[in-house]
Parts: sequence; C-alpha cells; structure tokens
Amino acid sequence: MKKVVLACFVILLFIREAGAESVNPGSSDLQSNLALLSVQCGYALDKNISDRVVKSSSTVSDKVVSVDLYIDLSSMPAIQGKLSFSCLAGALSASPESSAQRTTAADEIALEDSGGRYARNIVWQRKYEGDGWGGTVAYVNFVSGDQSKQPIPDYFLICPDKNRLACFSFEVGKRRLKKQESDLVPEFLHGISLSNSHKTVPNSPDKE
Repeated sequence: MKKVVLACFVILLFIREAGAESVNPGSSDLQSNLALLSVQCGYALDKNISDRVVKSSSTVSDKVVSVDLYIDLSSMPAIQGKLSFSCLAGALSASPESSAQRTTAADEIALEDSGGRYARNIVWQRKYEGDGWGGTVAYVNFVSGDQSKQPIPDYFLICPDKNRLACFSFEVGKRRLKKQESDLVPEFLHGISLSNSHKTVPNSPDKE
C-alpha cells in the first residue's frame, strides 16, 4: 500500500512541475496540440492557418515542449511547410528577472551556427508584426562553408520581442521558393497571436 501511495505522489509531483494538465506528449490530435501550444508556449493560430494544417505532432522531453504543424499553403501552388514551436514548460510563468535578453532572429541563427563548419546565410531580416505582438523574422535558403555554398530548404525564423516567448520557425518542403513567394510567407504567419492567458507577457527592454 505504501508503494502505491508513493507512486501516486511521484506522478502527481511530475504533473504539477511539468504542467501536465495541458501536456499531451506524442499526440497527433490537432486540437490537443493547439491547446498545448496555447497553454505552454503562449501562442494561438487564427482560422486561416489552423484550417491549412494537414498533420500535427507534439513531444515533451526534459520539460521541453515541441509542437510541429504541417501546413499546406493552397494559396501558393505546391508549397507545404512545417511550422515548429519549442518552449520550456512553465517558462511563461517565470519572473521577468530570470528571463534572458531577447535577440533578433538573425542573431539567434548566428548563435545556433557559431562554432560549426557551415553557417546559414541570412537572405534578409525584417521587422515582424504578429497579431498583438512584434519581433523580427529572418529568411535563409543556403549555407556556406569550405569556400562553397549549399542550398537548403527555405527557412524562416521568427523571434518575438516579448520576454519568455520562444522563437518559432517555418520550413518549406518539396520545392524552392521564388522571391515573391518568400515575401508572402511572413504575411501568412501574421495570423499567429498570443493566447488569451498570455497577452500580458511583457516586452523586453529596448536595446541601446
């Protein structure tokens, strides 16, 4: 009996720490994954985006919550992509003092690639305006290294200027984007808003 009680206590403790009332690891159910995205990462999708999701998945590992949404952009012929979110469970409830200084999308890419043999080249970085929040979006489509360039899938990284909100990405599959199409992708992603429970997440201090 004591072993059963101890096991139940451990399970309840894990649920409390990981916020498991909203964590549904391994789920392929879209509504469950959108709820997970809303509660744990603070994001919500408008109908224009959610209606184009053809498949979704989520995982939770070491308190890292990941949600992948596979999207068919019917407005752009033969373009499919993966919208990916990754955040720490409970990060949205952390105190502002413990939040890291926000970086731009281009800075984040450079940081991820630092020390590697190859580095992604930034085609452009622009200011990004989501629904009720802002930040930066960077676009890359090739890597360079060893005195050569290699094409990679078209990739967009969006980083909010609000503390505790994680960056997210959109990677295009199947074919390369034309220039005018790469300009349209950020416009499509404008339908990503803050979930109702996290609209008071503070902005990060302005940089000098």
